[in-house]
Order: sequence, then C-alpha cells, then structure tokens
Amino acid sequence: MAENEEVKKENAGDEQSSAIEAAEKITQEDTGEEAAPAPENSPEPEKKKSGSKNPFKSKKFRHGSLSVVFTVIFIAAVVLVNVILNLVLDRFNVEADLTSGAIYTLGAETEDYIRSVDDDVSFFVTAEKDTLNSAGEQYKQCVEFLEKMAALNSRFTVKYVNLLTDPDFSNNYVEDLQNYQIIVQSGKTGRYRILSMNDFMKYTLSDGNTYSYSEASMYVSYYGYTVSGYSSFAEEELVSAVQSVSQEDPTIVTFLTGYGESDSSSLETILTTNAYVTQKCDIERVEEIPAETDILVIHGATKDYSEDSITKIDEWLSNGGKYGKNLIYIASADADNTPNLDEYLAEWGLSVGKGYILQYDTSHAYYTGSTMPIMQDIEMKDDTDYYANMKVSSSAKFVAYPIRPVIPLWENDGNFANKVIATTYGDQCIVFPFDADESWQPSQADFTSYDVIVEASKVQFEGGTDPIYSKVIAVGSDQLFANYFTTASNYSNGEAALTLFDTNSERSSETIKIVEKSFTAETYQIDRGTQLAIGITFAVVIPIIIIVIGIVVWARRRRL
Repeated sequence: MAENEEVKKENAGDEQSSAIEAAEKITQEDTGEEAAPAPENSPEPEKKKSGSKNPFKSKKFRHGSLSVVFTVIFIAAVVLVNVILNLVLDRFNVEADLTSGAIYTLGAETEDYIRSVDDDVSFFVTAEKDTLNSAGEQYKQCVEFLEKMAALNSRFTVKYVNLLTDPDFSNNYVEDLQNYQIIVQSGKTGRYRILSMNDFMKYTLSDGNTYSYSEASMYVSYYGYTVSGYSSFAEEELVSAVQSVSQEDPTIVTFLTGYGESDSSSLETILTTNAYVTQKCDIERVEEIPAETDILVIHGATKDYSEDSITKIDEWLSNGGKYGKNLIYIASADADNTPNLDEYLAEWGLSVGKGYILQYDTSHAYYTGSTMPIMQDIEMKDDTDYYANMKVSSSAKFVAYPIRPVIPLWENDGNFANKVIATTYGDQCIVFPFDADESWQPSQADFTSYDVIVEASKVQFEGGTDPIYSKVIAVGSDQLFANYFTTASNYSNGEAALTLFDTNSERSSETIKIVEKSFTAETYQIDRGTQLAIGITFAVVIPIIIIVIGIVVWARRRRL
C-alpha cells in the first residue's frame, strides 16, 4: 500500500509539472518572450503530436491586420471626402464673401430667379478671366457674379474670349465688339444683349447726386466736384439682360423717329435695364407701324406729324378693332407748332398747353439761376395704379424742369375716358406763355394747380364682358425723363418713367428687387497670399497630418 501511494504521488507531481510547463509555453507565445531554461532535474515536457502553429490564426496577426484595414479605410475616406469637397467647390462655387457690403454675393431673389430660368443662356466675356480679376473690384465682381450664376443653373455657361487671338468671334454680331463687354445670349430665342462692364458703376459726387462714369468724369473735370462714394449695379444689369433675352413674349417698345425727336437714350436705358425690348422706327419710311409693338413712343417731336403718319398711328392703336395698344406722347418742352398732333390728341380728349408752368410755392419750387421758378416738384396722384406701382423712397422727389400743362378736355365721353396721373403741388402755379413778352406779369387770379401727365383710354368689350383698352398717355415735357433726373439718386423720375410702362404692359416676369453694391464700405477681402495659405492648409497640410496620425496608430497597434 505504501508503495502504491508513493507511485501515485510521483505521478501527480509529473502531471503538475507538465501543466505548469504548458501554461508557461502559451504565455511565451503570446508575449513573444523566449522560454526560461528548465531546471536540470525537471522532467522533459511532453512533445506535441500535432504539426506547427498556423501563423494566420495567431492573435498577433489578427490584431495587426485589423489595424491595417482600419487605417487604409480611414485614409481612403479622407481622400474621398477631399475629392468630393473639391468637386462641390468647383461645381457650386461655394465661397465666403467677407466684404462688409457682400459685394460679391447675389441677392436671394436673384438666385431664385436664376434657378428658375428654363433656357440655355451663354455669357461671352471679351476679356481674360485673370485680367478681370486683377483689373479692379468692379471687374472681379462681374467674374464672381457670372461664375455664381453658372453654378446655380447648369444651363448657364461662361466663356472668356480674347478678341485679339479669336478675331472671328466678332463676326457673330452686327455690333463692333470691344474689350470688357459681356454678351448675354439666349439659346431658346436667339436674342442677345451686349453689356459694358465699364458702365456698371454709379458715382456719388459732392453735390449729393449719382452719375455714370462719363458724367461723373465731366463734373469732376469741369466743375471741381469730388467723388464721395461709388456703387455697382452689375447684378441688376445681368439679371435684366437674362430676362430680356430669354422671355419668349417680351414687351416691345417702339420709339418713332423722322420728326426731329429729342434724345430718348436715358428712357431707352431704363427700359432695356428692366427687361423691355426697345427698337426705333422711322414712321415716314414704313407702310405701317410694326404689329409686334406693344407700346409706341413719340419722344419730344419738334416738327409736326403728317396726316399720313397720324393715320398710321391711329390704325395701329385701333389694332383692327381689337385695341390693346398704348401710345405714350412725350411733348417737346418748347415746340408748340404741331397742329396735326394737337388735333389728334384732341380726338382723345387731351391738349398740351402752350407755355411753361411756374411754381410759386417756395416749398416745392427751385430757383436755378432765374427769377422764374420753372423747376418744381411733381405729385403722382395716389388714387391711380401708377402711384401703387411706384417703388421709391419717401426722400426721392419727382421733379420737372421745365414742363407744360396737359389739359383733359373731358372726363368721360362715350367709350373714351380720361385719368389724371400726375399734377403740380398746391394751387400756386401759373403758366408762362411761349409768346409772352418782357412786360408779362403773373395775375393772382390765374394761380391754380395743373395736370402734367394724363391718360386717355378707349375701351371695347370682348365677348360683352372683358374690357380691352387702347390708351394715349400725354406727358408735359421731354425733360421730365432727361438723364440728369433719371440717374440722380435723390430724384424719382426714373422710377416714374418705368411706372408709366409697367402699368401699361403685361410682362409675365416679376420685378426683382436688387440692392446696389457699395464699394465705399470697408471690406475684408482675402488677399492672394492668404487664399493660397488657406488652400494649402486644407488641401495638403491637414490630409498629411491625418495620414501621419493613422500610421502612428497603426504602428502602435501592430505591437499589440
């Protein structure tokens, strides 16, 4: 029995030694440490009968491979995000405008309109892009606006053309092209407008008025005025051009010529800027007025119209009995020998007086080097659609210099009706006759108020219910819409002129309110060096840092 017990103890000791050696071997494999030498008297461990251990199943391989996979996925994700962001920036022109006046940012209404345009609109710029970006703020602003418009609508394209290296490009247009122009062309209608970037600026001078570049240069050079500020209306011009070329049925305004008409360029500029299509027609040289004309304009005719020309006007207004046409007659400030025109206006219940209106209410009169107050404020009647359509600030005044009275001959006569649009202020006005001599003196008994813009309409009912009008609107002076008054910021004459046309048109496009961009405010524009530094930081430095961090993490995890 004692012998058996001794054998059992010996066997138990051998088993315990084998278990300890096996545990030590497993620990050495996991830690990578070499096995400590076995004691001399310890029995030899039992050899494994199976083959060598599979290295691909070890914890060391599994941990290392997982780290590599995660690192590769992370780096690939960073590269992919970087590529996507670059594509987004190129496609959508995502930029931060840090100027205080946001001079490089399109208005919200403009963006909504550009997105809605269903037309292939092309912008051809007659200058190199790099040249424009380095030529000054106003040119850089044009580039930014064009690029942003193209990013908002995939059907818009921008192409920069060098007229020297690509002289054949000019053959596509009738006009002589110049550098720093933008041709806005519709793929749907084929129409185009040519804009000059040099005309996108308005300059405020020391007299408080706003002028174009050429006018401001003249006043600065000859009258010693100084520039107190300047602003851009490039956004307004570009939007207007897109509207006018892409509209399938635009309002067409025809200016008649042939009878010594006065300069109507300022009025035409207002109309084209606001998406009207303007054209001229020598009425003596055509058999009839173009049928597509929606509004006809006689602007300051200094000669009397022939009976044949008046017949053409009357037939156009009748429109084959359909009506729906409008004539705006803007009288010359001093031409009074027009008996045929006077007779035709009388048929519509209108008469233009033979003299200037003088305003003796000092709160509405301006003495401009004369003892007679010819320059004065004009009041738009607040019970008309014209007044409702005026969009001017309360500080902007509607002024006249000089102006003749427009006299309604009746209020209603059959299917004719008259409506007063604008008058003088108060009842302290009198007419200074054209034929007055030096002995003329105003008579207190003749002081009153005078109408200066009057609408006469003729109506017929289509189907017995819907009224359709043809109208003649008589304006007392062609100086009312002279460039000086229409461009000055403290006068609302330009708005009044546009209102006459807007109220008598059926334009489908809504007016977009665009605020001028001032360049006089302090700006926070990023210079070229800063732009480059920011670009390198986000495109190179940050990705490299992320890759290095990934490699370090991978290397450390590889030892686990």
